[in-house]
Amino acid sequence: MFDIKDMGKYIGRYVLIVLAFSIFFFNFTDYSHLSFKIAVIIFLIIIGSVSIILYNYENVDMHKVAFIIILLFGITMLFLTPFTDASDEIEHFIRSDIVSTGQISTDYVPMPNTTEYGYQTINTTIIFAKATGMTVFDTNVDDAKIDYSPNYFNSAFPQNPFYAYLAPAIGIFLAKLFDLNAIWMLWLGRLCNIILYAGIVSFAIKKAPKFKLPLLIVAISPTVILLAASTNCDGLFTALALLAFSYFLYLRQNSNIRWSDLAIFFTSILLAGFLKLPYLALSLLVFLIPNENFKDKRQNIISKLAILLLFVLGLIWSGYATSQLLNSWRGQHMIENNVNASAQISYLVSDPFIFIEKLSRLISELPIVIDRYFFFPDAGRVQFSQMFASIYTLFILGFSLFYPLDEKINLKSRAKAFAIAFIVYAGVMFAQYLTWSGVGAANLSAGVYGRYFAPLLIFIPFIIGNVHEGFDKNKWSLIALIIAMGITAGVMIMTLMIKY
Repeated sequence: MFDIKDMGKYIGRYVLIVLAFSIFFFNFTDYSHLSFKIAVIIFLIIIGSVSIILYNYENVDMHKVAFIIILLFGITMLFLTPFTDASDEIEHFIRSDIVSTGQISTDYVPMPNTTEYGYQTINTTIIFAKATGMTVFDTNVDDAKIDYSPNYFNSAFPQNPFYAYLAPAIGIFLAKLFDLNAIWMLWLGRLCNIILYAGIVSFAIKKAPKFKLPLLIVAISPTVILLAASTNCDGLFTALALLAFSYFLYLRQNSNIRWSDLAIFFTSILLAGFLKLPYLALSLLVFLIPNENFKDKRQNIISKLAILLLFVLGLIWSGYATSQLLNSWRGQHMIENNVNASAQISYLVSDPFIFIEKLSRLISELPIVIDRYFFFPDAGRVQFSQMFASIYTLFILGFSLFYPLDEKINLKSRAKAFAIAFIVYAGVMFAQYLTWSGVGAANLSAGVYGRYFAPLLIFIPFIIGNVHEGFDKNKWSLIALIIAMGITAGVMIMTLMIKY
């Protein structure tokens, strides 16, 4: 722990990062809403400073500090992000509204006075759809009361399981129950989502015997925080994947594995896998758990067989989800662009050189995936995506290389972890190629965004990290946290300066 003088220095470093981003993004020809912008910057400085002080406080558990940090930055993000401006948020918002009425399944129904089909919602969600990207300074739609008139939208992510929207649905339900203004449907939906995300990640950090700071660093990545603080279900997906990894760490260190721990490990993977199917491959982490940690041979064998069960359930779910995918504008996209999974597979296996060429694109198109980690085409941030992608890539690699690990990880375990991460990465790329790109398309990464791979960031320190004896771990930990929070604050400042 550091004394007051040292803490002042570390807080000062965070303040410098925030001020640097503020100056960089400030438009000196546009002074609109200047007092609001200054207030937000000051607030970002305050919550970062509070986070640093809490992290340095010796009697506070790491998972409790993580919960507070995630909530502080997440709540700031949810109010700052313009209406339904997170990636694909309008569809997630409408699906959340549908779930708030108690509908587990999502009915694809004829839209009145048209020849088209869609999903019934209420008029307020459609009003926000038309106001996407606007703020409270741009329109008065946020001041209106909730309009319950039936209305329709052409897509509502029917391929996603209902549980992904329970948290925002609760927020929407509360806004309706207390007859709040329309904006609270969105804000309370976002709030419930970030609370659930913070809770799961906090529990994951509590359960993990080691790697607590790397889990927190990944969890407060600006892309993940943005999604978790929206009605998008990708925040829940990331939290579940991180929970699975934390249980892997726990099982790896536990010499007497309980069935309940295995059940939580596999359940979290299954729930994450139903949202992003290739993440079912996280179940292969079982092979990194020492055999002597299992109670007996029977438990070991059942754990391995559970992998097969998860893949079977995944295939069954995939068939259902694919059929539902057609019931949206994506179905029209598939028809117009000759998207056909069976034909695409036939194309890939028709010539070994074609398949090898596509495999090579997993490497050659990796820079595109990295660049898109901060790419939100519906949020006006395209021009800065490459800058933030470069900054964050350098940070996460530097952190993974120089952060002192708690244990030495042998080369065999690192190789297995790399193989599993690569399987997930390749699975996401090829799954998108089969369901989004036309048959014979050249690029593998069309329709792929870096946010799909956010949970894989936790693999990086496990694969390339080291013990670094003699390093001051407290110092390096605090520096890493400051930079991570600074980058997240930077993305919020970018939003502030562009959108307000």
